[in-house]
Amino acid sequence: MRHYYLKGHLCALGAAVLFGLMSPMCKFAMQNKGVDALQLAFFRVCGAAILFWLISLLIPREKIAGRDWLPLLGMSLCGMLINQFLYVLGIQYTSPGNACVIGTSTPVMTFILSVLFLRQRVTWGRTCGFLLAFAGAAVLIQGSGGDLSGHPLGDTLCLISQLAAACYFVFFGRVLRRYHPITVMKWLFLMATLLSLIPMWHSLSSLEPEQFHLHELFAITYIVVGGSFFSYLLLIVAQRRLAPPSVAAYNYVQPVIAVATGVFLNLDLLTGQKLLSFLLIAAGVVLVSSRDKS
Repeated sequence: MRHYYLKGHLCALGAAVLFGLMSPMCKFAMQNKGVDALQLAFFRVCGAAILFWLISLLIPREKIAGRDWLPLLGMSLCGMLINQFLYVLGIQYTSPGNACVIGTSTPVMTFILSVLFLRQRVTWGRTCGFLLAFAGAAVLIQGSGGDLSGHPLGDTLCLISQLAAACYFVFFGRVLRRYHPITVMKWLFLMATLLSLIPMWHSLSSLEPEQFHLHELFAITYIVVGGSFFSYLLLIVAQRRLAPPSVAAYNYVQPVIAVATGVFLNLDLLTGQKLLSFLLIAAGVVLVSSRDKS
C-alpha cells in the first residue's frame, strides 16, 4: 500500500516538473511570433491526441460504457479546453503577475470542492500544508518583481480556468479508475481537438510552418511531448492513486520549477527570498500529501 501511494506522489511530482517547464518553452515557441498562444494551445491538444492514439495500439482495446461518455466529455472540457484556452486568453488581457497569483488558487479550490462534494476530511495538518505552500508561492511571486496590475476580464478568465482545473481533479475519479490511463487520455484529447478545431480553423489556416526557426520547433515538440503527453499521463496515474487535494498541491511546485529553470539558464538569480519560498512550498506539499488516506 505504501508503494501504491509513493508511485502516485512521484507521478504527481513528475507532472508538476513537466508543467513547470512549460512557461519558458512557450516563450521560446512564441519568441518570433510565428505562432500565437491559442495556436500553441491547439498544437498541445492535437499533438497529444495523435501520440495517445498511436500508443493505444500497443494496449488491449477497451470499450467505453455509455454512462461514461458524458463524464469524459466533462473531463475534456475542464482539463483541456476551458483550463488551457481560457488561461491563455486571460494572460493576453492581464499581467503575468496576476495570472501567476491566480494560478495558486487551484489547490485551494480543489480542497474546498473536495470537502463540499467528496466529504474530504478537514485536518489541521492538511490545512497548515496549504497555508505554508500558499505562503511560499506568495513569497516567490513577490520576489519576482513582476507587475501585479491586471484587468478584470483577464483576471476573471484566469480564475475560471483554475476553477475548471479544480473540477477536473475532483469530479472524475471513478471514471479514471475504470479504464487504462492511455484509453482515457486518447479520448479526452481527441474530444478537445474536435471541439476546438472549428473555432481555430481560420487561425490555423494562416500559419506558415516553413518560417519556424529550429528553437521554435524544439519548444513546440517539448510542449506536445513533454508538457502534454507525458505530463497528463503522469497526472492521471496520480489521480487514480491519491486524493484530489494531494494531487492539486503539487501545482505549487510549478513556479519553483519555472524559477529554477530561469536560474539554470542564467535568466534569473537565486536569492535568499526564493530559497525561503522553495522551503515553504516543499514543507506545505509534504504536509498535504502525508495526510492522503484514499
